This record gives sequence, structure tokens and C-alpha cells, in this order.
Amino acid sequence: MPNTIWIISELFAPDDAATAHLMTQIAEGLAVESKDSKYSISVICAQPTYTSRGQKAPRREITNGVRVNRCWSTTFSKDRLMLRGVNVITIMLTFFIKMLFRFRRGDRVLVVTNPPPLPFVATLAAKLRGAKTYLLIHDIYPDVLVPTGFTQPTSLPYRIIDFATRRLYQSVNQIITIGRDMEKLVIKKNPKLKSKVSVITNWADDQMSPVPREENKFRDETYHEDELVIQYSGNMGRTHGLNIIAQAAAILEQKRINGVRWMMCGWGSGKKELEQICKEKNLQSVAILDPVHRKDLAALISIADISIISFIPKMSGISVPSRMYNILATGCPIIGITETDSELAQTIFDDDLGWVSPPQEPELLAELVIQIYEQRLELARYRKRCQVAATTRFTKDNSIRAYHALLSED
Repeated sequence: MPNTIWIISELFAPDDAATAHLMTQIAEGLAVESKDSKYSISVICAQPTYTSRGQKAPRREITNGVRVNRCWSTTFSKDRLMLRGVNVITIMLTFFIKMLFRFRRGDRVLVVTNPPPLPFVATLAAKLRGAKTYLLIHDIYPDVLVPTGFTQPTSLPYRIIDFATRRLYQSVNQIITIGRDMEKLVIKKNPKLKSKVSVITNWADDQMSPVPREENKFRDETYHEDELVIQYSGNMGRTHGLNIIAQAAAILEQKRINGVRWMMCGWGSGKKELEQICKEKNLQSVAILDPVHRKDLAALISIADISIISFIPKMSGISVPSRMYNILATGCPIIGITETDSELAQTIFDDDLGWVSPPQEPELLAELVIQIYEQRLELARYRKRCQVAATTRFTKDNSIRAYHALLSED
């Protein structure tokens, strides 16, 4: 009987959250790559809890060559912290029991970092059963809690979580990061980890490609031929610092720069604050829209001249925006509001795919937008470079082959 490569993730299809989408693509891609190898591909996940919350998926099924095992857990609302904690506890318990019964000596276990307790539980089960553990880092804890103000590096909770995280990194067999800045931060925590840290980037969805404006369903309501359309699309969370966009828009309106329009499309805790600022400043150039379904994302991004990805300070190495690969695939250049050593900035710099502006500097962002507006005839060259990068460097096939090579290595 062949050994198994296990994908351990709370989120998996039919959930359509970013982590679910990526982990499903990894599992199904590995199933194709491993068809003639000594490994089968299996998944341990939860019932749908995010975009498909309330939907009952089969407890066991085989889909696209992947054996999916779904664990029971409570599904209380995530809006209440205590009930969310109950969900995490029940998920961890059922995952641990399932892993203890299913893992075998010689298996490979790929576990993602969300929710934060999951890699600790998976690593313990793998150790007990003689399997190897591969940690896929999407967010680095507790570092991600510092820029948002949840804790400080001197606090006791930070030091406890940091100590546990360092021990986790030491105990796993391999670590996979999704960005070069993240790799540096992991190695900074322990230079001895350098030999077991790899970078495997994310990629664009298969359906992401430019949608001609004459065929674009969003053209009538969001697009004007004589305007420079700058779009933010995605999660509007605490780490994204969207106030800078509203402040830059206000500066341009004060200067009577009327040819720039801002599209803000998404969801998250920062959306209400953004709406409030736009209302207080009576901003006419900013449109705040509801999120769109994944199938409409290519059309939404394609209607923009430029996409903007924004972060608050000190996020370099902590989180890498997977949305940038979808943006590049549609041929849309990027303004990255980020530190210059971040993976986002380095990706832009590598192939001249857009521009980088520092966080919390709305005046500099406004000046940059004016420069782009005055030279907007140059955007065609940026669009071409973005598509080339997406179709050559950041492809699913490249990344899946890298995962397969690492996970099947003796």
C-alpha cells in the first residue's frame, strides 16, 4: 500500500475562501503529479465554515484524485470570540483523533498555519505516528499581531507564542514560505533553520486573464473612458490601512485633479471606517462596492487601469498578498503601499510591474498617482509585462511541481 501525502487544512472546497481555494488546488495538483509515484493524496479538513457556512459536505469522498476526510466541529458564529474559541477547540480535537488513526510511518504531512493551533496538533500527531511534517506558512505568529496593535513584542502573551512558534519551526522537517521576506523573517528567528526553509509562491487562478473592456460587464457602472481608474479589491482588514487611499483621494480632489477615480471593492473590518471617512470628506472620486464572486473577479480587475495593494507599516515578512498574482494575470499593473523589502515590493521591482509607495504617506501616494496620470500612455507596456510575469514566473504548474519535488524527496 503506498504512503500518503496528507494535506491538513481547516478550509477546503467547497469553501471558497482564499486558503480553501489554494489548499484545494495544491491537493488536486499533487494528485496529478503523484499519479505514477509511490504516494497517494489525502486531505483532512473541516466542514464548510466560511463562504459556504451551513452547507453539509460529504464526510468522505474522492474528488479529482484526492481522498477528502471532513471532521465534525461546532459551527457557531465567528462574530463572538468565545463561540469562535469553542469552534477551534472542537476542530482541533476531531482533527487530532482523525490524524492519530490515519497517519502511518513514512507518510508526509503538509499543514498550513491557520488556524494557529493546527500545525502544533498536526506535528504532534505526525511525531507519534512516525510521519514527516511540512509546515506551509501563510502568516507568521505572533508577529502578525504586533502591527495591528493586538500585542507588543515585550508582552507575556507574545513571548509565550513566539517561544512555542520557534519550537514548532525546529520540530518540523521542512518549512515552506510564500515569499522571500517571509523566508528571511523565519531564518531571523533561528539561523539554523536556513537549510530547511523553501520559498514556493502562490499563483493566479486558471480563469484569470484580461477581459476586453467592450465585453466587460462592469463597464457601464464603473468605467469612464477619460479617467484613470485605480482599484482596490479584496479583504479590507486591519492590516491594509485603507485610510491612506481616502486621504490621497482627498488631496487630489483638493488639487482639482478630476481625472482619477478610485474603486474600492471588498469586505472586512476596515470597510465601515473607510465609508465613514469618505462620507466625512464628501469624496466624489471614491466608489465603495460590494465584493464580487470569484467567477467575476477577472472582469472586475480588468476594468481598472491600476490595482492597489495596501499594507500598514511593519508587515514585511508577515503576510504575502496572494491577490497580486490574479492582478498580474489580468495584465493590471500594481501600486504597492508597502515597505521596499516586502515580497510585494520585490515582485514589482523584479520585472517593473508597477510602483511602490511607503505606508502612511498619503501625500507621496497622491504625487505618484499624478505622475502616473500624466504618463498614462505608458500603461500599455506595464500591462504586457504583468501578463508575461504571471504566465511564466507565477504559474500553478511551477508551484505544484515544487511542492511535489519537496514532499516526495527521500
